[in-house]
Amino acid sequence: MKIAVVGIGKLGQRHLDKWKEVADVEVVGVVARNKDKLQVVAEKYNVQPFTSLEELLNQVDVDVVDVCTPTVTHGEFVKQAAQAKKHVICEKPLALTSNEATEMIQACEENDVQLLVGHTLRFFPEYANAREQVKNGAIGKPGVVRLTRGVPFPTGRDWYADEEQSGGLFLDLGSHEFDWLQWTFGDVTRVMAKHVKRDHQDEQLEYGFVTLRMADGTIAYVELSWAETKFQATYELAGNKGMITYDHNATIPISLNLRSSGQAVQMPKSLMHKDPYQRQFEHFLDCIAGKAEPIVTATDALKAIEIAEAAVQSSETGQPVTLAEGGR
Repeated sequence: MKIAVVGIGKLGQRHLDKWKEVADVEVVGVVARNKDKLQVVAEKYNVQPFTSLEELLNQVDVDVVDVCTPTVTHGEFVKQAAQAKKHVICEKPLALTSNEATEMIQACEENDVQLLVGHTLRFFPEYANAREQVKNGAIGKPGVVRLTRGVPFPTGRDWYADEEQSGGLFLDLGSHEFDWLQWTFGDVTRVMAKHVKRDHQDEQLEYGFVTLRMADGTIAYVELSWAETKFQATYELAGNKGMITYDHNATIPISLNLRSSGQAVQMPKSLMHKDPYQRQFEHFLDCIAGKAEPIVTATDALKAIEIAEAAVQSSETGQPVTLAEGGR
């Protein structure tokens, strides 16, 4: 399978690293607009550099375009790849808005290509197994669940902190939990959210709290933070027969917490032989080859955006937002 990677930021380079570990894959090109950095990355990974997706599509044979660029640019690259009849892998969130995401899905459907979205949380064993336990009735009837996700405030990549480019805290960070919740408990019917931003001693801090009512009656509380000193994520899933808990940092014996203005975007680490990104990519290739059905669909990704939009609306109006059945 011939892959082209669009984007050379931290995620783009993580994708390049992981594609090297997937069997029967050849990365035929990498696309970026910063020529100097592009040349460095192309030499590092021994791939052909291109300054536009159009240039790459005209010069090399490619089966799949892997989009790892800022969220605001996802639409243009996904539509361009689809019109060229190439399958697409796109990092989450799929788009800045649900309207744009719908257009992207339609473009891929009209051109008969697959659109696979990187909601990687579904490939983390601790989250996938928790969902399986819930579905198998291990905690009985779910009642109240609580999830947290926090990282240092995004620096070094200004677009993360720019809501017009990343969608902000609820979309960029919250879409992880929103997607996992709907995968595990079904559609979200009602959303209430609070959002706090602070400048503290020349340091920006941001916090969000979202209450969600699920279609099955489960109440979910999601805490999101761009105010941590390091990556952290937890969950507590309570039902009438028991509880499942998880803390990402529980197994770290020694921890040093320092704030740094030079913090890069932080992502969770995995000690697995095949980390979640590699497992995700192998699954995506099986889907493209017709060997598997997608664990996460583009429609699932659209619903996560709609939940984030509801959270933003609620935080701005101070009122709950009701979603129709199906997350819309």
